[in-house]
Amino acid sequence: PARKSRTRPPQPLTGTSADVGRKVLIPHSVWPDETCKEEDGRGWMARVVKVHRKGVYELRFCKARAADVCLAIDVLEPMHKRRPKPADDPTRPELGAPAGRSKRKQPDKPREAVAPSALGLFMRAEIARLRQANPGMGIGQAQTIAGRNWATSEDNPETKRRGAAPHIFPEPRDAQGRLVL
Repeated sequence: PARKSRTRPPQPLTGTSADVGRKVLIPHSVWPDETCKEEDGRGWMARVVKVHRKGVYELRFCKARAADVCLAIDVLEPMHKRRPKPADDPTRPELGAPAGRSKRKQPDKPREAVAPSALGLFMRAEIARLRQANPGMGIGQAQTIAGRNWATSEDNPETKRRGAAPHIFPEPRDAQGRLVL
């Protein structure tokens, strides 16, 4: 005896973002003046792209070449159960991540530590010195002064290359030429 195939009716649309990705039928009655060659003239197949508010979908036509449209849920007919997204389908690993997203490649080996630059070393030491000398100083002000001190510092390779720069800033300086408050 031949086995009868049971087809379940499609699940109803929820009107929420859970319907994104589902195929729906836009009945021919929505645009009766247009000729419909899909689904035996019943309507146009579309996929839910976005839910704007509960019950209003942005749809992209599957076969017809037309712009996306927004329609209310009550004029649409659900077509079938929602399929899992390609990345969620364990039987089709070749599909990879959904369009627009990329999987971050994990590094094969841990990253090597990079030696701190002359600027980084100078700034760390200079900010600590300035804040110790002036406990009420904010970090932003300390960074600004340390940056100005870097311009004339002997640790700066640019200063060594072009020679000592004249003191541009009239702020008081200590014996090493560093700004102090």
